[in-house]
Amino acid sequence: MTISESTAPATGAPSPDALMQLMQGFQASAILRTGVQLGVFDRLAEGDATAAEIAAQTGADERGTRILLDALSALGLVAVDGEHYRLTPLSAAFLVSSGPMYLGELTRIFSADHLWQRFQRLDEAVRQGGAVTDDHAETPMHPWWEDFAASVGGLAGGAAPGIAELLAPWASKRDPLDILDVACGNGLYGYTLALQNPQARVWSLDWPNVLTTSRGVAERLGLSDRVEWIPGNMFEVPLGGPYDVVLMSHVLHHFDEDRCVELLRRAAGVLRHGGRLVIQDFTASGDDPERDLAARLFSVIMLVWTRQGEAHSLPRLARMLAAAGFAAPEVHPLPHMPTRVLVAERALP
Repeated sequence: MTISESTAPATGAPSPDALMQLMQGFQASAILRTGVQLGVFDRLAEGDATAAEIAAQTGADERGTRILLDALSALGLVAVDGEHYRLTPLSAAFLVSSGPMYLGELTRIFSADHLWQRFQRLDEAVRQGGAVTDDHAETPMHPWWEDFAASVGGLAGGAAPGIAELLAPWASKRDPLDILDVACGNGLYGYTLALQNPQARVWSLDWPNVLTTSRGVAERLGLSDRVEWIPGNMFEVPLGGPYDVVLMSHVLHHFDEDRCVELLRRAAGVLRHGGRLVIQDFTASGDDPERDLAARLFSVIMLVWTRQGEAHSLPRLARMLAAAGFAAPEVHPLPHMPTRVLVAERALP
């Protein structure tokens, strides 16, 4: 009797295949990250190639390259025809570094060594209810935020135009259009809005070591003369203002409800009459586990990386906004993105 026969489940019994895939999930992440690191997808963007040809160009072992390529093909990231490999539509769209929607740099975030090390202590984080390491997301000037700002170009580049489009009819009528981008990272959210509105100015707030990246992006986009920088802790640094738009992209998931309300009240205090608060984040509907897969898995990252953060549900976000003095938000999906955008005004007195 073969192994497959001996382990085949009885008719109607559940198969262990999905469970095995979950157990091997870390391998899939490592395979993808290695493909990006070795430039496999960029090489295949030039045309079909054999394992020997890719190995020669990347300086890797031929056998090791073949095994990697076969694994990538099993994951649907490479197609194979005989001895030749080629890109699939998925990898061609998102894993070629010259592409407008390149997401390969995100492997530096979601497959980062520091996260893998934290996940090895997930059981401790579950017992404690948050990060168990001395350093975490709120550690001032944490160097990981520099990597984050440098690596999210594809993710921000996909979402920022959608946010600007949502605001376009309203924003075009505001003159001036003053924008505060809280925890701005690479700055693309505020800068994209500014590029579409010549009357706009942007104040980019983040840790000083992160603002080095946003300064470079502003210079590259020709916006340096329309951007000011606010270095420091977003809960403590003077925010200036008033502003027409306050952007909070991927911010609130780092904190519990009370801390989020505290930050949202700071935002409310610097918004002009008729101004808009714009939140982009992983959000859960709260009643559909399959639909909420991205948000629920992201919450586990927050469990090991933050003290009390998680991907908040839409009902909880609405409750936070109300507590901070905002009206009920408009909720918008972003095409091809795992996040939603919430747009809220200050509630009338």
